[in-house]
Amino acid sequence: MERSRIKAGHSKWVLAPTRILAAGVIAIAALFATGLVTEADAQSNSTIVVRARGTAGGETISLRVDNANVASWTLTTSYQNYTASTSLTGGITVAFTNDASGRDVQVDYIVVNGETRQSENQSYNTGVYANGSCGGGSNSEWMHCNGAIGYGPVANSANSIVVRARGTAGGESITLGVDNTNLATWTLTTSFQDYTASTTLTGAITVAFTNDASGRDVQVDYIVVNGQTRQAEAQSQNTAVYANGSCGGGSFSEWMHCNGVIGFGNVNGGGTGPLPAFFVGNITTNGAVRSDFIRYWDQITPENEGKWGTVEATRDVYNWSGLDRAYNYAIANNIPFKHHTFIWGNQAPSWINSLSASEQAAEIEEWIRDYCARYPKTALIDVVNEATPGHAPAGFAQNAFGSNWIIRSFQLARQYCPNAVLILNDYNVLSWDTDRFIQMATPAVNAGVVDALGAQGHGLEGQSLSSIQSKLNQVAALGLPIYITEYDVARTNDQEQLQIMQTQFPLFRNHPSVAGITLWGYVVGSTWVNGSGLINSNGTQRPAMTWLMNYLGR
Repeated sequence: MERSRIKAGHSKWVLAPTRILAAGVIAIAALFATGLVTEADAQSNSTIVVRARGTAGGETISLRVDNANVASWTLTTSYQNYTASTSLTGGITVAFTNDASGRDVQVDYIVVNGETRQSENQSYNTGVYANGSCGGGSNSEWMHCNGAIGYGPVANSANSIVVRARGTAGGESITLGVDNTNLATWTLTTSFQDYTASTTLTGAITVAFTNDASGRDVQVDYIVVNGQTRQAEAQSQNTAVYANGSCGGGSFSEWMHCNGVIGFGNVNGGGTGPLPAFFVGNITTNGAVRSDFIRYWDQITPENEGKWGTVEATRDVYNWSGLDRAYNYAIANNIPFKHHTFIWGNQAPSWINSLSASEQAAEIEEWIRDYCARYPKTALIDVVNEATPGHAPAGFAQNAFGSNWIIRSFQLARQYCPNAVLILNDYNVLSWDTDRFIQMATPAVNAGVVDALGAQGHGLEGQSLSSIQSKLNQVAALGLPIYITEYDVARTNDQEQLQIMQTQFPLFRNHPSVAGITLWGYVVGSTWVNGSGLINSNGTQRPAMTWLMNYLGR
């Protein structure tokens, strides 16, 4: 804090260059001595140079890595080099943040640890105006609107992965995979050993036990990715641990008793990388991602673009365009992407209902398989939606798979999307249908195929805080993480919306079982229910939004 105050008052401190250098050396030495900065810390920082200019002068840009602001600068009308350093290693974006009449930004290139990345070579640019809209193009140096250019992760070179593991019998075989590609296979001994591989792939990491037999088990202590340790017992996906009476019946364990995998997130920490301890996300707006999305939210769900009836309205003819937009945005900005939804009785393709049971089963598997192949970095999936009797259970899936249709749907999702958090989602879970939801969910939870439970947050405006908390506790007793998947406060009166938000949101944020919240829309006039918007289309905030951003520190 003392250093911040000195920096803010720099005009009072005018020293000769040699005195400044000497003072800097002494200060750095003192930090080393106190342990506040180590030699490893000093050497691990990456240097990023941004070469940019504004057309009017006064334009503001922000350099972000891993969705965290590293530095902000105000531009002149001539090209300048703006330099920052960071220990973060994820996705880099340069964002234009104060667009106004006559203001545009031109980013010539960035230099990352000596490697030049030209703006016009980047496929992600939400700030360029093209094809009649902001974000309508890519591969451009220009940002005409508030938005960002994505430059990929800090480290583009080969990544090092070390797996520390042992077998109980010796002879156990494990395989390291990234992006569903096998990188290396090792035969274990009974003592812990370090097994090392390198790759230029940046996606989801798995360690698989592949030759289970009587007496054979595998213990994975941890993996190290580019110097970052990820403990096996901290990972939510483990399909090989034997628990609750079945293989894959648990998680958060070093042990693999059956053939299966432990998922360790992404190499670069982006997209489906280790989920943040808590996220507050939102959905697309009218099928698109607004340029201000990343300013407010750190997780994204497509509202309608991922529903089966939207993607495959005609049998075997896919329309991935809406999903592509949202997914690519998530990857470029290193935020979790949540798919909504695989199996639902509503908004499914009409043709599925006229097929035979065997044809329905084949089409369901094809839909899940093709989605997972196209979007392997999906972090979370609403696998089955609104299956509580009387809600919208998928009759076609029941006809295809029989009474175990929910379990079978999750098994297919795990088979083809092995690294995603698989969610059973429903509405009225925290109001009138808590007991019926628990009754419906229990067989699938006990089968060990469900990773988390989704509680939609619609229609809670009239519920008391004590009632919501009691029902949340009931659901938590099933023993799985909970995601508040579709939260909104539908009140046209600003003060009523603010009061409800101030009352309910902290309950969700602070409940030990709640791992994240996805609000269901934020732009007035573009949400599914009247009154639930939080900002106007011009960006002005309603009081509830102002409070929420302050509460979240955003």
